Amino acid sequence: MTTLPKLDDKNANYVLEMAETVVEKTDNRRAGSSGEEQARHLFLNEIMKYCDEVSESNFVTSPGAGTAMHKFLCIVLIICVLLFSLSVNGGHIAPSAISLILSLIVFGIFSYKFLFDGTKLDFFKPKKKSGNIMGKRYSRADTEVRVVLTSHIDAPQSYRNLILGNRWPLVLSIGALVGNTLLFCSQLAFLFSGAPAGQPGFEFVKILCLLFIPLYIIGIFIVNPRVCSSGISASLIPSATILSVMKQFSEDSFRYEKTEFCFLITGAEYSSRAGAYAFAKKYRRLFSDVPTVFISLEEITTSEHLSVFFRDGSGEKGSTEIASVIAQAAENLEINLSKENSFMGSAAFTPFATQNFSACSLGTSKKNISKTVSPNEDKITAVRRKTVCDVAELIIETLNYYDS
Repeated sequence: MTTLPKLDDKNANYVLEMAETVVEKTDNRRAGSSGEEQARHLFLNEIMKYCDEVSESNFVTSPGAGTAMHKFLCIVLIICVLLFSLSVNGGHIAPSAISLILSLIVFGIFSYKFLFDGTKLDFFKPKKKSGNIMGKRYSRADTEVRVVLTSHIDAPQSYRNLILGNRWPLVLSIGALVGNTLLFCSQLAFLFSGAPAGQPGFEFVKILCLLFIPLYIIGIFIVNPRVCSSGISASLIPSATILSVMKQFSEDSFRYEKTEFCFLITGAEYSSRAGAYAFAKKYRRLFSDVPTVFISLEEITTSEHLSVFFRDGSGEKGSTEIASVIAQAAENLEINLSKENSFMGSAAFTPFATQNFSACSLGTSKKNISKTVSPNEDKITAVRRKTVCDVAELIIETLNYYDS
């Protein structure tokens, strides 16, 4: 029986060194930026050393459209609340009717853009070029299954306040949905009641709606569009960890008997996951020759609270079978891992699942608050070598399951 490789100390250090090199040599790895392109080339040079076949493909995206749309929706919500307040104070129908229509538009745009990664409304932002990198390590015999480990290299925009860390997007989204739902229902009741002026019940509801305005103001200013976070835990550590496994296999001259191991680095993940969608659509038929599995690495801050994600917040289902395989691999290695659903929006596996690939995501639990949205707090020194080794061993054990 062939002995499985194990990530040695040199390659565990390589993960941290690679991430540090990218941070030092690039700046503001925003989707479609020169910093993202530099990072892609750094990884490309390394991948070419350890893969049998390497390919690169380009696509275009509209960076910053999501942030601009988010600010716009918050401004519209403030206008809606003020219009409703005006209606309640004076018993006017027109302002409340306009506010009702705007509330519906907010619901529609939010769902399309932030739950389903829609891009047709991004026309107001200029398009920029980004790219994906694909590296393959062939199997020894005829390939019967292909496992693609994916990650990305762009970094998220930073937040001006870190009290809630990476929870801010979720808190703001839930707050906006609750506030808009309350406003919408209140306006319907107000209009159906004949728009009574100064009615105590509607005065109370008006005050409740006004209380959401500070949250909407925070939503407008919380994101710092000019500064990206370091993206160490969100993108660089996951990418470098998969690369280190490929490097270890190359150094040990190891190949799986019938499993092709692929490494995909996507660009523009924080621009509606544009790179992953572009790749999945392009390879939907090209990868139909053998069963193909996608496992996407999400944010990794610690291996003590790992989770596998197989259902996203938009209702898209990943593969429960892959989730079970990873869970069994974690149990074999005595690594603590739970099964978890993404509460809102898409997950890293979503672009592949939408093209009918078997897919799921792996990363630190969303219940774990981190400061990956900070340009200064997310540091290499915060990543433990044990975390890198645990994730690498979990990858190897999962690949071995598919081969056997």
